[in-house]
Amino acid sequence: MLKIIADETKISEKRTELLVIGCFFNEDYSDLLNKFDDEISVAGKVIISHIQKFGVLNELYTFAKIPARKILFAGLGNKNEFNTEKSRIISGKIIQYAKEIKIKELSIIFNFSKDMIESFVEGILLSSYTFENFKTSKNNNTIDKVSILIESNSKEIQKKINETSVICQSVNLGREISNLPPNECSPDYLAKIALDLKHQGIKPKILSLDSMKDIGLNGIVSVGGGSINTPKLIVLKYEGSKKEENPILLVGKAVTFDSGGISIKPSEKMEEMKFDKCGGVNVIAIMKSLSALNIKHNVIGIIPAVENMPSNSSYRPSDIIKMYNGKSVEVINTDAEGRLILADALAFGIKQYKPKLIIDMATLTGACIIALGSNIAGIIGNDEKLTQKVLDISKVTDEKMWELPLLEDHHEQIKSKNADIKNIGGRAAGAITAAAFLSNFVENIPWVHLDIAGTAWNQEGSLSKSYNPLGATGFGIRTIIKFIMSEII
Repeated sequence: MLKIIADETKISEKRTELLVIGCFFNEDYSDLLNKFDDEISVAGKVIISHIQKFGVLNELYTFAKIPARKILFAGLGNKNEFNTEKSRIISGKIIQYAKEIKIKELSIIFNFSKDMIESFVEGILLSSYTFENFKTSKNNNTIDKVSILIESNSKEIQKKINETSVICQSVNLGREISNLPPNECSPDYLAKIALDLKHQGIKPKILSLDSMKDIGLNGIVSVGGGSINTPKLIVLKYEGSKKEENPILLVGKAVTFDSGGISIKPSEKMEEMKFDKCGGVNVIAIMKSLSALNIKHNVIGIIPAVENMPSNSSYRPSDIIKMYNGKSVEVINTDAEGRLILADALAFGIKQYKPKLIIDMATLTGACIIALGSNIAGIIGNDEKLTQKVLDISKVTDEKMWELPLLEDHHEQIKSKNADIKNIGGRAAGAITAAAFLSNFVENIPWVHLDIAGTAWNQEGSLSKSYNPLGATGFGIRTIIKFIMSEII
């Protein structure tokens, strides 16, 4: 595992394979470069004078004139335009470059604002992730250690590095599980991963198919009925508060593969439907981090895990399902399955744990991608203060979200002639009517719904970012962990 160390060693004395210096355009670095040998100093000044754009990398061999074997100059662009997202991107680019030249250790001079340390470390750790589980010939270009060279306060900086490392490890865990193919990652496999969290300060519980039938979780049972891989309801309990505090409830959709069921999807890009489990996997990854971060709140994570397949036991269009909370739902389309399993999980979580607020995450609708593209998640809620708090934190993490309205018109679209509601409201406002459906199962508890269909993995239209390798992104994990770490509303 990559280690990041806050290091107060003098720059001119640091022995390292690669010494990285970030350079703002039109800034004077004479004082820094004068700490080196004269030849290195002169060459460095010439290189810096030609770096005008953000992201440009230039290498300088030192020929043993200083302890560092090579120096890498990294363009940071204009100082007044540099921000946390650019710090993630440039540190990610540096790590990508270091991997390309196959070095195991490097040192980076941290010569900009200390409030950038968190995002800078995020770029390092998130860009270091690769998914190679099934390759016979693996890329061994891994980095073991990064030293961040600072002048003082190494203990304070190291504490922030360690905290950020825990969060990023959760993101990379979420990516790792989300990237697994459906023949490897079934509902049962997710349940086994969840059970392993008992070593992470979590109390796990798994409800089997028979248990769900007995208590009326018919939405989950119906969606999972077409697959030989039976559904599971995963419940994860974290007790961070000794007092009887009502918990935060996190619910995540985990469809380990979504064929669409009887309303089968087109074959094009169906292979991407292994990512339909990302919301539930994110919840598992978030829960894993809580003990290490010493979170002082009670948190419940619920993950309904199913595989949506067509067979002679599949649920059908026109079926009417009595949900856990007693409402009846007419099935119009079996490919609108995520809202059915989420609805049961939400109602179950409310009845069993009486949460003070709810956040759900789901790759729920293609309509959200049509509305917002592949780089912005939709956010819809019933509580303005809660919604705004999540939005504010998403601006810090640069996990972009956009609030969509939820009005009475949208509730009208999902009314059914044969049941209380139907599971799809037509093409218009599809992302919003999906949320309108879910709102029937959250009662009056403050609730936020995140539709991450466009952002959960790198797909058509996704922006290329150095810290987001191909595959699952772990989108939303950093935002929700930071939300839980904050002073809850």
